[in-house]
Amino acid sequence: MSNTIRRKGRRTVACAVLGCAGLLATGALSGTAAADAPGAPGPVKRPAVTAKTSQVSLPARSSKKLRGKTAKIATSAATTHPSDFDGDGADDLVYRYSNGDIVIDLLNGASNRLTTVIEGDTSQVKDLLTPGDLNGDGKPDLLTLTASGSLRLHSGANGLQTDGFQSYTTVGTGWQQYNKLFAPGDLNGDGKPDLLARSSAGLFFYPGTGSGSAPFGARVQVGGAGWNQFNQLVGVGDFNSDGIGDIVVRNSSGLWLYTGSGKAATPFAAKTQIGGTGWNQYNQILGGGDYDGNGTQDLLARGYDGTLYLYDGNGNGTFDPTRMKVGTGWGWERQFAGAGANPFFGKDGIYANTSNGTLYYYDATGTGNLDTKYEAGTGFDRSAIRLYEVSSLTDSGFSDLIGKGLYDGHLYNLANYAIDDDMLAAGSTSYNLVVGPGDLNGDGKGDLLARNSSALYYYGGNGNGLSMKGRVQIGGSGWNQYNQIVGTGDLTGDGKADIVARSSAGLFLYAGTGNASSPFGAKKKIGGTGWSQYNKLIAPGDMNGDGVADLLARSSKGLYFYAGTGTGTFKARVQIGGAGWSQYADLG
Repeated sequence: MSNTIRRKGRRTVACAVLGCAGLLATGALSGTAAADAPGAPGPVKRPAVTAKTSQVSLPARSSKKLRGKTAKIATSAATTHPSDFDGDGADDLVYRYSNGDIVIDLLNGASNRLTTVIEGDTSQVKDLLTPGDLNGDGKPDLLTLTASGSLRLHSGANGLQTDGFQSYTTVGTGWQQYNKLFAPGDLNGDGKPDLLARSSAGLFFYPGTGSGSAPFGARVQVGGAGWNQFNQLVGVGDFNSDGIGDIVVRNSSGLWLYTGSGKAATPFAAKTQIGGTGWNQYNQILGGGDYDGNGTQDLLARGYDGTLYLYDGNGNGTFDPTRMKVGTGWGWERQFAGAGANPFFGKDGIYANTSNGTLYYYDATGTGNLDTKYEAGTGFDRSAIRLYEVSSLTDSGFSDLIGKGLYDGHLYNLANYAIDDDMLAAGSTSYNLVVGPGDLNGDGKGDLLARNSSALYYYGGNGNGLSMKGRVQIGGSGWNQYNQIVGTGDLTGDGKADIVARSSAGLFLYAGTGNASSPFGAKKKIGGTGWSQYNKLIAPGDMNGDGVADLLARSSKGLYFYAGTGTGTFKARVQIGGAGWSQYADLG
């Protein structure tokens, strides 16, 4: 599933554990000897957790019932099936599992309904889209996006073959500037699938070209900053049967439809409300396909408990208000093609280290809870080494485990890919805190923060997890007023990494700016003195599948989950663990 963490063989780390200062000075302790020395940490492995297969039942997808409903459908790229990979007349789902695998799901309830088309170890997929046929071969294609902003086209020529989408063509870079991409179908009426992208500046339209090597033309801005009010942006294809693509969006007031106009400069008519605040019960809204095969575009919605519902489209810009429960156990699907929320990437679980140095890993369930613990290693003596789980330092999407040697102050990447060069940064023995919140400068690469008694420092990531750029001071001694600083990902919904900091006065949000020289805006108080009841705050990433970073807090009574709202605040706490969590000296 994820990064295998190796035995610490470098002599500096081993000496930190064993206290062999003299041997380090003379070079008498080799890396191999250190790895086998008594008391050195044993091999550490983030368990290859197998994602649970969700349950699904769409009765209308049986071969006898497909295309059973008559609807007036125009013939264009907006109305063809953009994700019908098996050619049965109904669209399929593509999604990324918690283990990184990209699968095609035929949604037919069969034992062989899933095909792994990209392996998790190499997928590097932050977001994925099913825009339809981009290269003109008559088969639906797949677009994927890496955290560092590479947009990749995976040809549908190999269809449902295992690893059939492993190869790709990079069709653009720099796409990390956007917090959301979505595929509406054909917006300008030329018969080619188009693309929409949102940043903090507004909404941008990329017209389709029909070329597999360069599938989109130059962008046109079609909306301003007001588009940032929406926490779900869904391309739904031709939702009203006029031959032009449409989109569905959600804000705190409910669900809205923007029908396509066929004009590139002004692609949408005024929005129309098609659903109320009840739609806020869903952590993902999906569209862009005819999932029941009756000839109209539908919506799928996933609840926070992992239940999947179908809203059958009527073909006139509305849908049947009576939802159909079609599946359970859908929390393990981390990112859907066609999903409306901002994609979340880089961390979705925690490490826990006991006082005797036994390390465990807890995977997030995607429903606001943690899965069964897995033992990941032993021998991590806190008097010699401190562990920090940070947001992914590579495009893998799997969090990294950083060790700070208390003897030498160096920062080490303990991942298997760094086995030959594990010293990440020189660091300092003066550091009392290391935080890995994600991308702070807008280049799509994971960064680090480190604090000592006099300053806060920023380490820019190189994207390979093997080294960091030279440290830059971004704050002074005032940062020592905080007894906790944590963060992994986006708390405010703008796609930028944020952090929260706690002092005796309460909890404060520092929203990310994407600017390396000043990566945070002014602090904002989001919680009072009640937060002092907790002896540990933990940033687990997105634990409930809505694309927003969450928070964990531990007291002597147990572990509590605070779901992020996407506005820089948190929902009411939910207790998810008891007093047994006090056994852990470190929580990632």
